Amino acid sequence: MINLVPGKSLMKFDQQLPVYNWLYPMKGQELDTVTHHDFYSGVGTEGVRSRALYFHIPFCDTICTFCTLNRGLGSTGDEQIETYVRALVKEIELKGRYASLTSLPIRAIFFGGGTPSTLSAEQIRRIGHAIHENFDLSELREFTFETEVKSVDEAKCAAMRDIGVNKVRFGLQTLDPVYRELFNVTATLDQEYEAVELFRRYFDYTSFDMIYGMHGQSFEAFSRDIEKAVGMGTETIELYPITNIVTQAPLHKGYAEKGLEPLSFTHKMAMTIYLNQYMRAAGFQQHNGHGFLRLPEGQEPGPHFVSRDYTNLYNTHTWSHHDDELIGFGNSGISQLGKYTVMNDENRATYVRRMLEDGDVKINLSIADDVPYERGVVFHLPYFGYLKKERILWNRVPAEIPHKLDRLVAERMLVEDEDEYRVTELGWIWYVNMMYYLSPESDQRILDDFVALKRRTRGLTDGDNRMLPLLDQVGV
Repeated sequence: MINLVPGKSLMKFDQQLPVYNWLYPMKGQELDTVTHHDFYSGVGTEGVRSRALYFHIPFCDTICTFCTLNRGLGSTGDEQIETYVRALVKEIELKGRYASLTSLPIRAIFFGGGTPSTLSAEQIRRIGHAIHENFDLSELREFTFETEVKSVDEAKCAAMRDIGVNKVRFGLQTLDPVYRELFNVTATLDQEYEAVELFRRYFDYTSFDMIYGMHGQSFEAFSRDIEKAVGMGTETIELYPITNIVTQAPLHKGYAEKGLEPLSFTHKMAMTIYLNQYMRAAGFQQHNGHGFLRLPEGQEPGPHFVSRDYTNLYNTHTWSHHDDELIGFGNSGISQLGKYTVMNDENRATYVRRMLEDGDVKINLSIADDVPYERGVVFHLPYFGYLKKERILWNRVPAEIPHKLDRLVAERMLVEDEDEYRVTELGWIWYVNMMYYLSPESDQRILDDFVALKRRTRGLTDGDNRMLPLLDQVGV
C-alpha cells in the first residue's frame, strides 16, 4: 500500500510506484472465453467518442534485456513473419465484418511490438491495405510505427508513408556504450543518427525512447546522454526511469559483473527533477507524464506546466477517458470497449493457427462492474496533466475519488478552477503515484499484489538497497 504523506514537502508519498502498462479497471479480472462473433456482433457504439487501433508485431532482430514485452526472435524475410502477417490480415478482415467496430471513424493507429520494422515493405503495404479496406480512416490524425534502426531502409519508409504513417518512433534507450552493451542494443550510433535523417525525409514526426536511472549511472553520464539526445533533433523525446522488477535476469547479471549498484530512491527522484530542468533549458516542455516536446525556436513554454500543443493521440486511447476506446490486433492484442477488456491469445503459435484454420476465433473477455467513468480522472489527468471537468460523469464515479482530488489539491499536486484540474510541477514528479492514489481501493490491491509478486520472483526485499518499491519507476 502506498500512502499520501500530508504536509509541505517534496516527498508526497511514502513509496515510489513503478508505472506499468496496467489496464484499467483492474477489477473484474475473472476471464470468460467467447467467440469473436458472439462478442463483436453485440458491441455498440452508443456513447463512444473515438477509437484507435493497435497492431502487435511480436518479432525482434535481437532481444533487449530491459524488455519483457511479448516478442521473439525474427528478421525480415523469415517465413514465420509471413505466416503471422497472413493471420493478422485475417483478423483485420474478421473484425471488418462487424459494423459495431467499423462504423466509427478511427482517430489513431499504432504499430508496436516487438519490432514492426522487421516486416518487409510488401508486408507493410499488405497490412495497410487491409486496414484501409475494412475501417473508416476519414478522420485519422496520427499513424505511428515503431522501428529498430537496423531494420529500416528507404523501401520500408516509403511503404509506411504510402499506408498513411506520419510518425515514427525508435528505441534509442541510451547513447552510453556501457549501458548499450548491458541492454543488448546492437545498432551502432552511426545507424541511430542516419535513421533520424531518413525518418525526417519521410514523416512529420520522429520520436525515440530513452531510459535512465540504471544501476551505477552518474549524473555526469546522465547529462551526457540527455545532451546527445537533444542533439538528435527530433520533435519529441520519451524518457523513462528504468524498471528493475520487469527487466530480465541477464541485465541484473551484467550489472553484477560490472559491479554496478542500484540507485537509491532519492538519487532517481533527483534525476527526474534534474531532467525536467535540463530539458526546459534545452527548449523543451513536457507534453505528457514522460514525454517532452521541442518548442519552436524563440517560443516560450505555454501557461501550464504540461504543454497542450502536442499529445500522442494514440495514448489518449490508452491513458484515456471511458469513451475513447481501443481495438487491438495480433497475439496479445488488447481491446478496451466500455466495460469490456478483450485479450487475444498471448501465444503466437496458437494465435496464428486458430486465426488461419478456425472459422471463428475464441477470445478472452474480462467484464468490469460497470463502465469505468472515472478512467479520465485516474489516467488522463496525471498522464496528460489536465482534466476538463465536463468530460467526467461525476454522478457515475466512485464516491472516494472526488475526496482524493480535494486532497491532492490541498497538497499542491493539483490546482483547480471552475473548468478543470491541472497537475503542478510537484505533481508531475509523482504522476504515477497519483494514478495509483486516484484508483479505487479494489484496483490498488491488485497493483499491490502485482508488485509483491514481482519482488518475490526477483528475490528483492525492502533491504535490498531500497530497490523496490522505493526507487523503481518503469516506462511503458
